[in-house]
Amino acid sequence: MKKLIAIIGASFFFASLFAGGIDNKTNLNSGYLRNPSRLTETKRPEAVLYNIAGTGFMEEGLHLGIGDQFIFKKYTNELKVSGKEYSDDKNIFFFPDLEIVYKKDNWAAFFGFGVFAGGGSLDYSDGNGAIAGLFVQKAATNPTLAAAFAGAAANHNLKVYSVTMGEILGASYMVNDIVSLSLAARFLHGNQNISLKAPALSAINGGKELAYDASGYGLGGIIGINVTPIENLYLGLQYQTITKLDYKYKSITGTLTPTILSAQEGDYFDNDLPAVLGLGAGYNVLDNLYVSLSFNYYFNKQADLENPLGRTSLDYDDSWEVGLGADYQFNEKLGFSAGLMYSNQGSKSDVNSAFSPVLDSIVMGCGVEYKVIKNLMLTGSFMYSNYFEKEYANSLDLNKDIFLTAISVTYRPL
Repeated sequence: MKKLIAIIGASFFFASLFAGGIDNKTNLNSGYLRNPSRLTETKRPEAVLYNIAGTGFMEEGLHLGIGDQFIFKKYTNELKVSGKEYSDDKNIFFFPDLEIVYKKDNWAAFFGFGVFAGGGSLDYSDGNGAIAGLFVQKAATNPTLAAAFAGAAANHNLKVYSVTMGEILGASYMVNDIVSLSLAARFLHGNQNISLKAPALSAINGGKELAYDASGYGLGGIIGINVTPIENLYLGLQYQTITKLDYKYKSITGTLTPTILSAQEGDYFDNDLPAVLGLGAGYNVLDNLYVSLSFNYYFNKQADLENPLGRTSLDYDDSWEVGLGADYQFNEKLGFSAGLMYSNQGSKSDVNSAFSPVLDSIVMGCGVEYKVIKNLMLTGSFMYSNYFEKEYANSLDLNKDIFLTAISVTYRPL
């Protein structure tokens, strides 16, 4: 029972569509789909999201980048007691990003906007395995309400929306031809709303809906350094500080909901975004071939994450990922990129999300860049995420599949 409660509690946190850590996003820009090894970026404005010190190595002038991702997903969870499989396949068509860099002499100033956690909606129109399992157990332990909980287990639907957007503002400085240093601030603002509807609970809940709406915000920092110790070799280091996020329950619907949450309207729960250390190395093997390696380490243990069902602490191990990629330029107009990344997540045997499972994965991406005119570049990219199914004894089997495509435009007006 405690294990199932922990899984459901984690579920109320994350509607993450594509996470490198527990909730940290890695697909911040369409460039990640083209080649997931991004941590030595020094040519494109997407450096704002992956290698802020790399902006110091960019060509002089104003660089603008804007993009959108289209995410096609299917999440499944199977309740072992009944053998019934529940799924969500709600696709996402708006996942934007924006990057602006202005480089002058040794200085560069930059701004970025993107989705840093969560990322969209989940719609379990035919129910969810964790919720069904909880109602089945409630029916077994509450004889007087057994019929109501059994009815809720058989007939309920669940909708989840969770997104944390943010803005980055900072500057970089070229100390010399070898070293660039950078510092930035990142402001995050998140929203969550969850709606569970079970007609069988109407009589004891004052209506069929159990729901809450919450929001929070926080400020963090990013420190970066980019080094070219020898010609054609680029080394990048970037550290994102932890961002403390206290979410406030703005509204709660349903008589039963405050008991489940152990909270009233106006109360708070912790949902920090962990610190991240990124290391990258890239080398121009040929004039038109660039190969890179990227590594991210997520300090999940530093973050305070509370279970909204009682606001008890959720415990995750640290996680990491490593990626390899290449960019090949056919000619002045056309380029092709490809890469892959393996992610080892920090989920434990008693904590995971039945709505948006945190699973180990291998992602494979590729994309094409085409220079329409001298200062205008169009990009199209595609990525497939292969997740490893997770089984929980006596409770749930969790799995998910994600396909992503993206388009973006890079423009240099100056």
